[in-house]
Amino acid sequence: MTRTFVLVGILVGLAAVPLTAQGLPSTDLSQYRTVGIGLQAPCVISVRFWLMENFAVEANAFVISMGGFTSGCAAGKLLLRLADTDLFDFYTVLEANLHIGDYWVGGVGDIAVKGGMELSILPSLAINLEFGEAFFFGPEGAGATPAVSLGLHYYFVRTPAPQPTEQP
Repeated sequence: MTRTFVLVGILVGLAAVPLTAQGLPSTDLSQYRTVGIGLQAPCVISVRFWLMENFAVEANAFVISMGGFTSGCAAGKLLLRLADTDLFDFYTVLEANLHIGDYWVGGVGDIAVKGGMELSILPSLAINLEFGEAFFFGPEGAGATPAVSLGLHYYFVRTPAPQPTEQP
């Protein structure tokens, strides 16, 4: 008899878990982001600014000089958000890069078309991965190569305006 009560209690408890989860509101962690600063490979220093909910611009730069050897890059990006879920955002990227120094193989610049995804860890912290194709050009000719970049951004989050409450 006791075994039956325990079994029924476990079954009722398992059935109640999905019912309680349905009442929880979902939260889009990326919805109030404005300016983000962080690291974005390969250019290291990154500033990303969401001008609108689905459109952002990004600037990346890095230069180092050691022992007469200078290397670095500067990049500008346009980002268009295609899908926005609670934790993941998916977007497309149009990117222009300028390569500085002898470190870079191939051309002195490139234009890249990439797809990207951003995982929101907190409303103010996200990790992103971008991948696509870069078309490089320079004195040695032109060509294409895979383009991949990984980044981490800390975002300044805009406080939403308070919603007016209805009076009875």
